[in-house]
Amino acid sequence: RGPSMASRSSYMLSPSAPSRRRRASAAQAMRIRRALMWACTALACVATYRVSSQPSAADSTLAMFDDGAKSSAAFTSRRDDGVDVMRRPTPSLVSSSIVVGDALVREGGDAERKVVSTPTSRGRLLTLSTHGALMTFDIDTKKSTVVHEGRGVYYGIFPADVGEEGDVAASTGPHGNGHLAYVASRPDNADITSPLTDSLLLIDLEKGVLVRDLKIDSKFTHDVVKRGSQVFIADTGGGRVLELEYPSMRVVFAAEIGVRQHVNTIVPANVEEYGMHTVWAVLHNLGPSMLVLIDLEKGKVLKTLDKVGSKSHGCVPYKNGFIMLNSGEGQLIYVNPEINDFHVLWIDPSNTFMKGLVVIDDIAYFGVSAFGKRWERGDPSKTSDIVAFDLVSRTMLWRETVQTLGLLNTIAAPMIDEASTWKAISWGMDDSAIPAITTENDKSQLLQDTVNDKDFSNWIDLSAKERPESSGLSRQNMLLMYKPIDVRDLQNFINTLPRDAFKAYAQEKNAKLGGRTDNMEQFKPNVDTMILVFSDRSGKETYVFPYWHKLKRYVTPILTDLFDKQLGIQGDPFAHIIRLQLAVMNPGSEIKRHVDRGGWVKNYHRFHVPIFVPSDQDATEFVMSPMGASRVNVPLSEGVPFEINNAIAHWVTNFAQSWRIHLLIDFDEEIVPPERRHALEPGDVCDYSKLDSGCIS
Repeated sequence: RGPSMASRSSYMLSPSAPSRRRRASAAQAMRIRRALMWACTALACVATYRVSSQPSAADSTLAMFDDGAKSSAAFTSRRDDGVDVMRRPTPSLVSSSIVVGDALVREGGDAERKVVSTPTSRGRLLTLSTHGALMTFDIDTKKSTVVHEGRGVYYGIFPADVGEEGDVAASTGPHGNGHLAYVASRPDNADITSPLTDSLLLIDLEKGVLVRDLKIDSKFTHDVVKRGSQVFIADTGGGRVLELEYPSMRVVFAAEIGVRQHVNTIVPANVEEYGMHTVWAVLHNLGPSMLVLIDLEKGKVLKTLDKVGSKSHGCVPYKNGFIMLNSGEGQLIYVNPEINDFHVLWIDPSNTFMKGLVVIDDIAYFGVSAFGKRWERGDPSKTSDIVAFDLVSRTMLWRETVQTLGLLNTIAAPMIDEASTWKAISWGMDDSAIPAITTENDKSQLLQDTVNDKDFSNWIDLSAKERPESSGLSRQNMLLMYKPIDVRDLQNFINTLPRDAFKAYAQEKNAKLGGRTDNMEQFKPNVDTMILVFSDRSGKETYVFPYWHKLKRYVTPILTDLFDKQLGIQGDPFAHIIRLQLAVMNPGSEIKRHVDRGGWVKNYHRFHVPIFVPSDQDATEFVMSPMGASRVNVPLSEGVPFEINNAIAHWVTNFAQSWRIHLLIDFDEEIVPPERRHALEPGDVCDYSKLDSGCIS
């Protein structure tokens, strides 16, 4: 057992006066240098370089280790198609402007910058967080793209989620690659005059737009990781590891470690073995490093591994041990906890500095940078190498120099997995646990297999919604399909309605639900809803809307067929329903990738009954994206119900010329108590956030 937290130093480092003077002088020198770079730009004194070029080994060495190379600031980049793109270094006090394609997005300030953008919905992309920018890097084309800059130092990153109630922003676009993520941002500690504070920035990775700026109670923040509804932060300057509740970002636990330990990497520990509030933390220690297992709830160190290298960074559990970066020695290492020691997998003969590590499909991708002074870390001309190393064959696959606009801090893949920095993951392209369903034959076969195999007395086990990332990838945990139902009566009724009947303004005789407009407009554009029954976030208080009585005769036969005849529910199925609504996806609409959250999700079953499906089925997709596995296209056929685990990420698109309408049902295995069923009158207006205490008329 390691020493208790109380035995560790927990004071803030207090630099001496000469040290403060040196830091102030260095910060002043950097500001002068940046001013000269701006002046040089104004005089058209530009140097040309190729962004994301593929240099020879000799060129790479020069770019990485020649001090002279660092002083040649680059102002113009040349794309492969020969187009020069002006780049003007942006002072940390000025927010940048970004051109994505031909559209200028101004975030504030006077500076503008054109950035060659690669859509995040294509290719295998890594994100690079550096001392000067947030970037993407395509491992196939070796091209890098500046996504965001002007907010100091960028560090840990994780994808954001969106629940149906708009808990926090959505994480991905229609093709499943993430485009919204939280990234840690903090001031450069070499610039003591910076007005910036430690924050979590919600950034649209496709547009380079800052969506949200969330201040955090942390100093000199390094790592930030997410596991489900937990966010863990390395509060390096405060000498703590924090656990936050997601999405509220409320601090739940704060374990004291000590400033001298310099915690820089967080790895959520195995829940079954150690519990929900336990993490591994890499303690840099400004020298011989340690890997400690911390119970955040109790504030105690449970285990200590003290043979993990020097000034170490990064930690990914792998084959009963850990892959780490022995940064002080320029080594990629494997730590064996059984013997509390490590062996070297790869070493850079130049003894360079290493930060940033992910393991994807048994390949370690990590960052290698030249040693330099602390004030040089924010130098916009700085480069770093990205190395791909095969952990199975023990061979280096490639090494690429990238203009990182500052020291490379973190490498991640939030587009494919929230656990990308703390778990060995997969691109998902060769995973056969759940086959991708893409052709009509595949869809027909799944339908036939489901009908033949299912005994029609089961549904998804609700325990699979508690921790969907560990619930397994079986179809029974994610998607179940049922026998076709006759929906023609409901179809005929809908066909008699005016075309705009599902628009909010046309539902004057229904009740209205407020508090969700912003979420619908941002993440479900051009999607309409007709609510028949709705609940509060917990799912306990339910409200029957007036339009239920208008559609009851057409919907009841559908409920009876599915829940009585197929699932064997005795009595009136309506008594079990907590939410019932018609979701209308108009032509050209999409429901962005999201994970539903709340008690109404984990304690109840979500069913879909397709009422209208466009004849051009290739233009309509309903996609589920389980963590670390290939996506699954849900077969959509009119009248064929299915249940989904809506705690797994999913998204929907309708690029057809006609609308797509589903009947959505959230179902309680038990009868909803009558005292928790409330009737609404036409014109009643309810605030979603207050439904647990009644409807506000």
